[in-house]
Amino acid sequence: MNLDNTLFAKRYKDGKQAVMIQLAVPQRPDQFSYQAKKRTLSTGYWPAPQYEYERVIVYQKAEAGDVAQVWIGDDAGLIEDEERKSWHYRAHNVSVFTTSEDFKTLFGLHPPQSVRYLYPPTKRSKRVQSYLRGNVVDSDDVLKLPTGAATTVKRLQQVRLHQQKFRDALFLRWKGACAVTGIEEPKLLRASHIKPYKDSTALECLSAHNGLLLAAGLDVLFDKGFITFDQQGKLEMSEQLSREVASAFGLKSSMWLTDTLSEDAQRFLLHHRKRVFLRAKPSRRAKSQP
Repeated sequence: MNLDNTLFAKRYKDGKQAVMIQLAVPQRPDQFSYQAKKRTLSTGYWPAPQYEYERVIVYQKAEAGDVAQVWIGDDAGLIEDEERKSWHYRAHNVSVFTTSEDFKTLFGLHPPQSVRYLYPPTKRSKRVQSYLRGNVVDSDDVLKLPTGAATTVKRLQQVRLHQQKFRDALFLRWKGACAVTGIEEPKLLRASHIKPYKDSTALECLSAHNGLLLAAGLDVLFDKGFITFDQQGKLEMSEQLSREVASAFGLKSSMWLTDTLSEDAQRFLLHHRKRVFLRAKPSRRAKSQP
């Protein structure tokens, strides 16, 4: 069925909160999958938390002399792909349309507040490409694993592989720079779990939502609970951290995370604030009371 701008305006300009994805380049099979019989649309990433919208609209750029494809579905939710052992977002009740309209002409009719635009994919920076070509997991990243996590050579190799995937994911997520200071030297950066490895499930251990790419000093402070971040990403320092030590590490109360966190990352960070972050020590008077 052809979807022109008049039909789009008539059928889908209904005020529903929607996420708009423009497929500017061909997608890998694990990135995008439409099943006609089940009328489902799956992808490894939506550019917004799934609870913030009711509709998914995907526009695929037309090839020369062809028509563009448009998928429109409802009720996006998180599902597990058992075959690939990974998580995806899936839209249900999906309808497929073709259109001769370009992106701006077709979707310019939709209220801007109801559509989240996904910017065209950008090329990876040279530092990211260089990192991915020859990087290996630092021993410090592996040493943070709980005792007994790698009791055999095979298990150690597996742990290193998982940590490598986690580190690579964080490096791409934070664009090759410390999530706080912006330091770009890979040898000085650590893949830090927000929710500790020992408390995380297998999927949580590998999730990029459960990690921050931090300069080595910040990683130690975060890992030991001397610093954390509030819901807006502002740095918080424990009262157990002296001013002298904070100054030596270059900490400032004006420090923030360089990017906003996803809904899943916020959940992990809440765990860190409640279970890892060091609160004030009880006073001696309080200890001495019966």
